[in-house]
Parts: sequence; C-alpha cells; structure tokens
Amino acid sequence: MDLISSRTIEITKLGMDGLMDRQHAISSNIANVQTPEYQRKEVAFESQLAEIIEREDLKDFIKGQNSIEYIPPNVDVFTGEVHRYRTPTLQEKAYLQSNTFDQFKPQYVTDVYSGANSDGNNVELEREMMDLSKTGTRYLVLSNLERRQFSELSSVIRGQ
Repeated sequence: MDLISSRTIEITKLGMDGLMDRQHAISSNIANVQTPEYQRKEVAFESQLAEIIEREDLKDFIKGQNSIEYIPPNVDVFTGEVHRYRTPTLQEKAYLQSNTFDQFKPQYVTDVYSGANSDGNNVELEREMMDLSKTGTRYLVLSNLERRQFSELSSVIRGQ
C-alpha cells in the first residue's frame, strides 16, 4: 500500500458522491409518488467507477514495470547518462499523468421500463424505501472505509 497515494480515498469519495446523487434521485421519486405522469429516476455510476479502478490498476502496473524491470546498463552516447531501468514510452508517460478521477460523472436515467399506474406514475413506494435503505448502507460502508484510511494515515504521521 502506498501511504502517500490517495487512490483508496479518492475512489471511496467518488463512490460516496455517486451514492449521494442516487439518494437525491430516490428522494425525488418518493416526493413524487402521487404525481401523475411522473417517471422514476435512477442514478448509474458503478460501471464508471469500475473503469476508473481498472485504469488505476493499469497505472500501477506500468509504474511497477518501470521500476522493477532491470535492463543491463547502457550509456547514452549523447548525454553520457547510464540507463539501468526501463523508461516509460511517451504514451505511458501521458497515461500516467492523466487524471482518471476527473472522468467520473454519475448518469441520471429515467426508468421507462417499470410498469406505470393508472395515472402514468411508475414509482413504487416500497421499492424506493428498499433502495433508500440499500443506498444508506453502502454509503455507511464506504464512509467507514474512508475513516479507516484516514486513521491509518494519522497513525503513520504520529509515528504510532
């Protein structure tokens, strides 16, 4: 684990942001349970988060390859520098410098597949309450994970 890296903290933050947006959508659905023609809203972000994690894993792999792979020393004839390790390609350098976390944007989606009531509203209060509970539980799990990360970082800083 890289103590300086904020990868876990950043990913949990993005997950919590997505869950907060989902909470807002569910609240809107509950508030409009009796509004004629209202179509329930959902928030999708898990696949984006999975892609971000995959990209960060690839960055870690590239970093590992560039720090582990030993190449016998060769001298650069122009600068006289001795290269002992593999240097990243220009594409790898650009990829390592990119910020994959900025690409996260939860998607609000209108649910047109759920069956509608006689007034055209497709919100089911029981389903929304269950989704509200699941979302709250997931948020709690992520906040506990983030709390642990900060606690470990604090222990390291204090030298404990």
